[in-house]
Amino acid sequence: MIILICGFTASGKSYLSESLAKKLNYKFVHTSHILKLIHTNRDIDPNKTKMNKGWYEFSNLDSVRHKDLNLDYRLDNYLKKLLKEKDNLVLDSWTLPYLSNNKKKIIKIWLHASFKVRTLRLMKRDKVNLEDARKIIRKKDGFNKRHFKKLYGFVLGKDLDVFDYIINVEKNSIKEITSNICELIKPRLK
Repeated sequence: MIILICGFTASGKSYLSESLAKKLNYKFVHTSHILKLIHTNRDIDPNKTKMNKGWYEFSNLDSVRHKDLNLDYRLDNYLKKLLKEKDNLVLDSWTLPYLSNNKKKIIKIWLHASFKVRTLRLMKRDKVNLEDARKIIRKKDGFNKRHFKKLYGFVLGKDLDVFDYIINVEKNSIKEITSNICELIKPRLK
């Protein structure tokens, strides 16, 4: 089984992906790390990706992605190939839930958290002030909505029909959310 975790900036995608993978004894793949490797033309080992806490927000990669659509296409093609070749994976991805359609093999989860909660999380994670956190989230989420609409025709965060589960991640810890998701998906893992 493959589990795809999606959500807006600072919704907890990377933390939850890693936690869920550990609980299920699956591999986790941090797609932002793969994007970084593709962008810098380095070799990719999907078994050795790592969480890039706040890297993307300060990388200026939005402007690179805007000018070079091939960067996203290369990432998404790599990830789609990975889905075909591997199993027992958890990935955090903005696009894969929309680009993949194997319902028997893939579980798609959207993480919901309010703008306020995500702003506070980003402040803590990236050690920025409130106004900077708000600007970062608005800029990043706004870019991704426009960018994916242009590339693939979906609106990130609006077109939620593709998801099997929409999980509110505002009030519970990662450990509690992980346990709740495991209970939800248990019947599909058998």
